[in-house]
Amino acid sequence: MNNHNIKILVLEDDQLFAESLEDFLTEMGFEITLCNNGECALDSSYEYHYDLLLLDVNVPKLNGFEVLQSIRKQNDNTPAIFLTSFKDKASLLKGFDKGADDYLKKPVDMDELHSRITALLRRTNCIIETIPIGQYHYHPNQKMLKLGSKELVLSKKLSDLLELLIEHQNQLVTKEMITEKLWEWDKAPSEGALRVYINELKKILGKEMIQNQKGLGYKLEL
Repeated sequence: MNNHNIKILVLEDDQLFAESLEDFLTEMGFEITLCNNGECALDSSYEYHYDLLLLDVNVPKLNGFEVLQSIRKQNDNTPAIFLTSFKDKASLLKGFDKGADDYLKKPVDMDELHSRITALLRRTNCIIETIPIGQYHYHPNQKMLKLGSKELVLSKKLSDLLELLIEHQNQLVTKEMITEKLWEWDKAPSEGALRVYINELKKILGKEMIQNQKGLGYKLEL
């Protein structure tokens, strides 16, 4: 597997261990973002696209369970591995209940971690390779539109919007559905902000592909 351009978010408040993880995973070719508290990790997950989450549980502000639960509530299914010193079965089950894909107990064997990461990425990256959209091909794992040799990486909100429209292609997607997908409940956007993202997608795909349903929402016609 080519690890370049694969982005991993690491939530770990033990500075020495976090730096060891960063050094090891960077050497393996991954791009790493480090956070030492749950709020930082949650904010980063909303702002950037990650291919994998490595989450410690017992961290400041929001614990790892709370972080992953919030991420899953946003319909974000990024693969997640918990790294924790908890050894009891109840904690392990709680981790899976919050949406974890795997679980490693500390002290972590780095070679085993690498094997688990590789296996999980290989499995998840094979679910959907590309989706044809007009003259483009959309690559969900990379959040990228391709047209021949031309590649366009979409922002998180643009890719979330496109995936919502794809999921409901040829059907009405209401403004409420878009707001719920793209924004947290306490950060509802203005009408203008919503139109900005719709218009940006129209510029890329062509106006004819995204139809306005006046006062109701939008439809992706494929």
